[in-house]
Amino acid sequence: MLKDQEKLFFPSNPFDLKPSRGDVKRMEITLAALDCLATIGFDKTTYEAIAQKLGTRRAHINYYFKGKHEIIMACVKYIMANYQRVSNEHLLKAKSKDEMLIHYVEGPYLWAEHYPKELIVMMLFYYLCSIDDRYRELHDRIRDTGALRIHHILTNLLGFTDDKAKKLSKIIQNSISGFMLDGITTSGNKLRKMDNIDFVKALIDCSH
Repeated sequence: MLKDQEKLFFPSNPFDLKPSRGDVKRMEITLAALDCLATIGFDKTTYEAIAQKLGTRRAHINYYFKGKHEIIMACVKYIMANYQRVSNEHLLKAKSKDEMLIHYVEGPYLWAEHYPKELIVMMLFYYLCSIDDRYRELHDRIRDTGALRIHHILTNLLGFTDDKAKKLSKIIQNSISGFMLDGITTSGNKLRKMDNIDFVKALIDCSH
């Protein structure tokens, strides 16, 4: 990736903290809950189901998480951290300005291909966003961050004006969500990465 773009995509972290025992336990519970959500669904993902997967007691889960909402939020935050890792690693492979945008579009598909259970849980998260403001607030932050990254590529690397980049950023962002949703919720059950890339290429060509 172009070196002068690394600050935006890879913010520095001056802290090198070893996770506490509590952090490790919370992560174990989060991963078990994520697996439950992806395999048995929202309603059946109870404290008892998570505890059974971990071979522990319900009280152990309740000690670290005071409600199902906390568990869901922990799962989504974990998923987004993993998604950003995959996306950033792919962005590092871009060898030119033009490749940056295509690599950005490809990132979510690489993540989904390697972590299909996480994609399923994100589909559940989108549903929860439609009925609960607490989830919607987190989703707003996720979407704003994604749009900012696309906007940065369009303005700093591809030379678009600020106003045009704002409009194109949302269109590109929505195209990724739309193509992925269509791919996994229709009978073909196939991610439409190449269709999405072709769409973005045509959009950029028409917008110059």
